Amino acid sequence: MHRLPPGPIGGPYLPMRRVETIFILIAIAFYAWFLTHYGPRQVLGYVRIAGWGLVLTISLESIARIANTFGWRVTIEDYPPTLKFVELFAARIGGEAVDYVTPSAQLGGQFVMAVDVREKLRMPVGLATVVVASLAEAIGQIVFMSIALVISLRMIPVAANLYWAIVGGFALAVALASGFFFVQMKRPFSHLWRAATRLDIARVKTDEIRDSADEADAVLLDFYARNRGRFVLSCLCYAFAWSLGPLEIYILLRLLHQPATLQTALLVESVGLLIERATFLIPAKLVSQEGGKALILGMLGYPPGIGFVVGFLRRIKEMVWVLFGLLALMIHRMVVRQRGDVKGAAPAGRDAVMKMQRAQGEQSL
Repeated sequence: MHRLPPGPIGGPYLPMRRVETIFILIAIAFYAWFLTHYGPRQVLGYVRIAGWGLVLTISLESIARIANTFGWRVTIEDYPPTLKFVELFAARIGGEAVDYVTPSAQLGGQFVMAVDVREKLRMPVGLATVVVASLAEAIGQIVFMSIALVISLRMIPVAANLYWAIVGGFALAVALASGFFFVQMKRPFSHLWRAATRLDIARVKTDEIRDSADEADAVLLDFYARNRGRFVLSCLCYAFAWSLGPLEIYILLRLLHQPATLQTALLVESVGLLIERATFLIPAKLVSQEGGKALILGMLGYPPGIGFVVGFLRRIKEMVWVLFGLLALMIHRMVVRQRGDVKGAAPAGRDAVMKMQRAQGEQSL
């Protein structure tokens, strides 16, 4: 956990920290109960049954990540010709890796994405576009869930408690997206800069950072005023990426020799996303992944443990992509460091040549 700032500023964060801790403890207790109840051998047996089929789900995820990157790409109006798509992709998976392993509510990952491409995409534009893309991702998710729930919700009786929990979760997802859009309309970067100055952070108390925050707000407002078509296209890219989730659920169930239908896969994925949305502050999907899948598949009559294993297999895939993202961040840092060394060595080399030329001139005199 990060240290809380002193004084009253840290106060509002304390309840949220406690909620995070409670959820993490519940997740750990769930893991311990499940492994004690069913045994590690049974879980590992299911993993062996899936076998090389996991490679298929990992490969399928690459399509979703590429679609996510396109969703960010279309929000950049004046796209720099020197910025390659693979660089944008690396920044995207690096930011997603940060979001996965830290309780940053996706804010840390967005900042990492903008930082990774700042040499070719100016920081204010990078920050504004990743924030726009994040809202497009949320709306794309809502579009997907709307379609999925319309198709599959009939599988759950209206009288069931889970039915109204799903409806409430969907309303929460819409409310969060609406709130996020409202915040973006209120010049969020300037407010963040002012908040940082109140914390007496010397690094941000500069005119340059203040101007960058103002510019990022201006880019944000200008985008929503003039680029609605781009925003809709970005939402569709993310909706397509989310739509690959049910296909993955279907593949995992078939790998485990379980009956699977389109409705089942859509229901499991959409309800799982609602649980993730409600627990978005918890890192690594500790509550939603295995627990959510175990809940819904158990209610649909699948054998005990299948839901947990489906979530566990999906976590393996996610951890592989987290490693890819962290590797991309490491490579980017190494490249930036090497460029800095080269730039630092060039002036030193020029100075040495000039000194040598002066010495030769003095000797000739």
